[in-house]
Amino acid sequence: MAEKSTPGTNDVFWVMGCGIVMAVALTYATLGTFVDIVLVVRAQRHCLGDLGAGEGLAGFVWAMSRFLVFPIVAGGSALVSLPVGLIAHLPRFAKRGWLRGVLMVLAVLVASAGPTAMILYDVAAGGTPGGCLPPWWPSWLPLR
Repeated sequence: MAEKSTPGTNDVFWVMGCGIVMAVALTYATLGTFVDIVLVVRAQRHCLGDLGAGEGLAGFVWAMSRFLVFPIVAGGSALVSLPVGLIAHLPRFAKRGWLRGVLMVLAVLVASAGPTAMILYDVAAGGTPGGCLPPWWPSWLPLR
C-alpha cells in the first residue's frame, strides 16, 4: 500500500528545493542587474567625471546588454545549483535536518556565485578605467 503524505508535504519539498534557488535566480536577474549597472556607472563617474555623448551612448549600450546577459548568468547559476538541492532531498540526507539545511545553504551560495562574480568583474574591469579606485571599492578585491 502506498504511503499517504500529509497535505503540504509536496509544497514544502518544492519550496526547500527548487523554490529557494528560483527565488535567488529571480532576485539576481532583476535586482542584480540594476545593482551591477549602478555600481559601474558610479565607479565610472568617480574615475572619469562627466561622460561625453559618445561615452554616454557606449555606456547605455553596455547597460542594455546587461539586461540580456545578467538573467542568463543568474539562470545558469541556478541550474548548476539544482543538483545540490536534489542531493539534499535524498533519503539518506533528508533524515538529518542539519545536513539538509547545510546542503540547501550550499545550493543558495552556488546559485548566487555567478551573478556576484559578474558584478565584481564588471565593476573591476569596466568601472575602473586606468586602475582608478573608487573610495567605496574594498581594498582587498583586486582590479582586473
